[in-house]
Amino acid sequence: MAGPVFKTCALRSGSSGNAIFVGNDSTRVLIDAGVCCRTIEESLQTIGESAADLDGLLVTHEHSDHIAGIGVLMRRYKLPVYVNEATWQAMRRSIGAVDDNLVHLLETGATAAIGDLTLTSFATPHDAAGSVGYRIEAPQGSAAVFTDVGSLRDDLLRTVAGCQIVFIEANYDYTMLMAGTYPEMLKQRIAGEYGHLSNEDCASAVGYLLERGTSRFVLSHISKDNNYPELAMMTVNNRLKAMGAEMGRDLSVGIARRFAVSEPVCL
Repeated sequence: MAGPVFKTCALRSGSSGNAIFVGNDSTRVLIDAGVCCRTIEESLQTIGESAADLDGLLVTHEHSDHIAGIGVLMRRYKLPVYVNEATWQAMRRSIGAVDDNLVHLLETGATAAIGDLTLTSFATPHDAAGSVGYRIEAPQGSAAVFTDVGSLRDDLLRTVAGCQIVFIEANYDYTMLMAGTYPEMLKQRIAGEYGHLSNEDCASAVGYLLERGTSRFVLSHISKDNNYPELAMMTVNNRLKAMGAEMGRDLSVGIARRFAVSEPVCL
């Protein structure tokens, strides 16, 4: 029996580094590479992929936990990077010298093709120069990366709606954040409009997207200090129960791991 033809996988997720693989039998991309090249290479091997077979790198924003491995990957594998102008200007000094011919500037909101994958970027409310998420369409299905999002907006939800697989941020539990040891300014940044998404907001988004066709979710970018996976999962499950939905029956919900490769989600 042939294996899945559309595969997604969080190689790493969280403030320690982010990288998400999306690909099919002919085209493979990484969304962000916020860990070192060697970690990317080894992580891809665990899911039967190779960095040498990647067709491109997509960047969401310039924070180090999203770009730390970009420069080495570009130099070692001659990989093209797809990024908007504001993000490129903010990150270019951090990644070292690269071949300018490998840089493909993609206006936020625009659509581009990489092999038989079609990608569309969309603006996200986050404290970065030009933060975006991505929706990726393939002949076999669709996926979206919806992380580093400070607040839910109707236009964002509509952009992601209908994707079969969604990587969605569940960064913090509000009570844990406010009771924790972070400085007050940092707490307000995280919980603010351009910070990160709480478990409660994540649960609301999951409910909205479930009603519009998404059946596979991966809770991502979970804080190590202000959350834990079981709490994020419980919060989402409580919202689903209130809707009359059930994990395993109506949808699957997984966790993107911080220091290990997560379970691939395939169509």
